[in-house]
Amino acid sequence: MAKLVAAITHTRQDAAMAIEDLKRAGVKKGRISVVARTEEELGIISRDTGLPKPRRGDGNHALFHPLLEVAAILEEQPANVAVIGPASYLLAGAEIGQGSDDFVVGLTGAGIPLEDAREMERGLLNGGFVLFIECEEGQSEFIERLLAAREELVLFPAEALNNMAK
Repeated sequence: MAKLVAAITHTRQDAAMAIEDLKRAGVKKGRISVVARTEEELGIISRDTGLPKPRRGDGNHALFHPLLEVAAILEEQPANVAVIGPASYLLAGAEIGQGSDDFVVGLTGAGIPLEDAREMERGLLNGGFVLFIECEEGQSEFIERLLAAREELVLFPAEALNNMAK
Protein backbone atom coordinates (compact mmCIF):
# COMPACT_ATOMS: atom_id res chain seq x y z
CA MET A 1 0.00 0.00 0.00
CA ALA A 2 1.34 3.43 -0.93
CA LYS A 3 2.15 5.98 1.77
CA LEU A 4 2.57 9.73 1.61
CA VAL A 5 5.29 11.73 3.33
CA ALA A 6 5.17 15.53 3.16
CA ALA A 7 7.44 18.40 4.14
CA ILE A 8 7.52 22.18 4.01
CA THR A 9 10.74 23.92 3.05
CA HIS A 10 11.26 27.63 3.48
CA THR A 11 13.41 28.28 0.41
CA ARG A 12 13.73 27.04 -3.14
CA GLN A 13 17.28 25.93 -2.39
CA ASP A 14 16.14 23.82 0.58
CA ALA A 15 13.50 22.19 -1.61
CA ALA A 16 16.02 21.43 -4.37
CA MET A 17 18.52 19.93 -1.90
CA ALA A 18 15.83 17.74 -0.30
CA ILE A 19 14.76 16.55 -3.77
CA GLU A 20 18.36 15.71 -4.67
CA ASP A 21 18.70 13.74 -1.40
CA LEU A 22 15.55 11.81 -2.28
CA LYS A 23 16.73 11.05 -5.81
CA ARG A 24 20.15 9.88 -4.56
CA ALA A 25 18.33 7.59 -2.11
CA GLY A 26 16.50 5.95 -5.01
CA VAL A 27 13.16 7.76 -4.97
CA LYS A 28 11.93 8.01 -8.55
CA LYS A 29 11.21 11.50 -9.87
CA GLY A 30 7.66 10.47 -10.74
CA ARG A 31 6.90 9.97 -7.04
CA ILE A 32 7.93 13.48 -5.98
CA SER A 33 5.56 16.45 -6.10
CA VAL A 34 6.38 20.06 -5.26
CA VAL A 35 3.85 22.83 -4.66
CA ALA A 36 4.66 26.55 -4.68
CA ARG A 37 2.99 29.91 -4.89
CA THR A 38 4.77 30.87 -8.11
CA GLU A 39 5.39 28.91 -11.26
CA GLU A 40 8.65 30.78 -11.80
CA GLU A 41 10.22 29.33 -8.63
CA LEU A 42 9.03 25.83 -9.57
CA GLY A 43 10.49 26.25 -13.05
CA ILE A 44 13.90 26.79 -11.47
CA ILE A 45 13.43 23.71 -9.26
CA SER A 46 12.42 21.73 -12.35
CA ARG A 47 15.52 22.85 -14.21
CA ASP A 48 17.87 22.24 -11.26
CA THR A 49 16.52 18.82 -10.23
CA GLY A 50 15.34 17.29 -13.48
CA LEU A 51 11.72 17.10 -12.30
CA PRO A 52 8.95 17.73 -14.86
CA LYS A 53 7.82 21.24 -15.66
CA PRO A 54 5.24 22.79 -13.33
CA ARG A 55 1.51 22.73 -13.98
CA ARG A 56 -0.84 25.46 -12.92
CA GLY A 57 -4.26 24.27 -14.03
CA ASP A 58 -6.01 27.64 -13.95
CA GLY A 59 -6.43 28.20 -17.66
CA ASN A 60 -4.68 31.59 -17.79
CA HIS A 61 -1.15 30.30 -18.09
CA ALA A 62 -0.09 32.01 -21.30
CA LEU A 63 1.19 35.52 -21.86
CA PHE A 64 -0.40 37.25 -18.88
CA HIS A 65 0.24 34.61 -16.24
CA PRO A 66 3.47 36.10 -14.79
CA LEU A 67 1.69 39.45 -14.43
CA LEU A 68 -1.21 37.80 -12.60
CA GLU A 69 1.22 36.12 -10.18
CA VAL A 70 2.96 39.41 -9.37
CA ALA A 71 -0.36 41.24 -8.97
CA ALA A 72 -1.69 38.56 -6.63
CA ILE A 73 1.40 38.79 -4.43
CA LEU A 74 1.52 42.60 -4.37
CA GLU A 75 -2.19 43.04 -3.77
CA GLU A 76 -2.37 40.10 -1.34
CA GLN A 77 -5.02 38.50 -3.50
CA PRO A 78 -5.67 34.77 -3.58
CA ALA A 79 -3.07 33.03 -5.71
CA ASN A 80 -3.30 29.82 -7.70
CA VAL A 81 -0.62 27.32 -6.72
CA ALA A 82 1.64 25.67 -9.25
CA VAL A 83 2.62 22.02 -8.89
CA ILE A 84 5.27 19.64 -10.19
CA GLY A 85 4.54 15.92 -10.19
CA PRO A 86 1.56 13.66 -9.63
CA ALA A 87 -0.11 15.95 -7.07
CA SER A 88 -0.71 18.40 -9.93
CA TYR A 89 -3.80 16.43 -10.96
CA LEU A 90 -5.35 17.18 -7.57
CA LEU A 91 -3.85 20.53 -6.60
CA ALA A 92 -2.75 22.52 -9.68
CA GLY A 93 -4.64 25.78 -9.78
CA ALA A 94 -6.01 25.57 -6.24
CA GLU A 95 -6.27 28.99 -4.59
CA ILE A 96 -4.48 29.99 -1.42
CA GLY A 97 -4.84 33.17 0.62
CA GLN A 98 -7.51 35.77 1.34
CA GLY A 99 -9.93 33.28 2.84
CA SER A 100 -9.88 30.83 -0.06
CA ASP A 101 -10.03 27.23 1.06
CA ASP A 102 -9.40 25.52 -2.31
CA PHE A 103 -5.98 24.16 -1.40
CA VAL A 104 -6.96 23.05 2.11
CA VAL A 105 -10.15 21.40 0.85
CA GLY A 106 -8.15 19.57 -1.83
CA LEU A 107 -5.75 18.22 0.77
CA THR A 108 -8.38 17.27 3.33
CA GLY A 109 -10.43 15.62 0.60
CA ALA A 110 -7.37 13.48 -0.09
CA GLY A 111 -7.19 12.47 3.56
CA ILE A 112 -4.68 14.95 4.99
CA PRO A 113 -5.71 16.21 8.46
CA LEU A 114 -7.15 19.73 8.48
CA GLU A 115 -4.47 21.27 10.74
CA ASP A 116 -1.68 19.80 8.60
CA ALA A 117 -3.37 21.12 5.44
CA ARG A 118 -3.64 24.59 6.99
CA GLU A 119 0.01 24.51 8.03
CA MET A 120 1.00 23.57 4.48
CA GLU A 121 -1.04 26.49 3.12
CA ARG A 122 0.64 28.87 5.60
CA GLY A 123 4.01 27.60 4.41
CA LEU A 124 3.09 28.43 0.82
CA LEU A 125 1.72 31.85 1.76
CA ASN A 126 5.04 32.59 3.48
CA GLY A 127 6.93 31.80 0.28
CA GLY A 128 7.79 28.19 1.11
CA PHE A 129 7.41 24.95 -0.83
CA VAL A 130 5.49 21.79 0.02
CA LEU A 131 6.98 18.45 -1.00
CA PHE A 132 4.90 15.29 -1.29
CA ILE A 133 6.68 11.95 -1.65
CA GLU A 134 4.69 8.87 -2.54
CA CYS A 135 6.38 5.71 -1.32
CA GLU A 136 5.72 2.12 -0.42
CA GLU A 137 4.85 1.35 3.18
CA GLY A 138 8.30 -0.07 3.91
CA GLN A 139 10.05 3.01 2.50
CA SER A 140 8.24 5.69 4.47
CA GLU A 141 10.38 5.44 7.61
CA PHE A 142 13.59 5.62 5.55
CA ILE A 143 12.34 8.70 3.67
CA GLU A 144 11.22 10.33 6.91
CA ARG A 145 14.67 9.80 8.46
CA LEU A 146 16.33 11.17 5.32
CA LEU A 147 14.21 14.32 5.37
CA ALA A 148 14.35 14.72 9.16
CA ALA A 149 18.14 15.09 8.83
CA ARG A 150 17.41 18.46 7.17
CA GLU A 151 16.67 20.79 10.06
CA GLU A 152 15.36 23.51 7.74
CA LEU A 153 12.14 21.68 6.90
CA VAL A 154 8.92 20.75 8.64
CA LEU A 155 8.16 17.05 8.28
CA PHE A 156 4.73 15.42 8.10
CA PRO A 157 5.34 11.68 8.64
CA ALA A 158 3.27 9.06 6.83
CA GLU A 159 1.64 8.02 10.10
CA ALA A 160 0.23 11.54 10.53
CA LEU A 161 -1.12 11.69 6.98
CA ASN A 162 -3.75 9.49 5.41
CA ASN A 163 -2.99 8.03 2.03
CA MET A 164 -3.31 10.56 -0.83
CA ALA A 165 -1.79 8.19 -3.38
CA LYS A 166 -3.84 5.61 -5.23
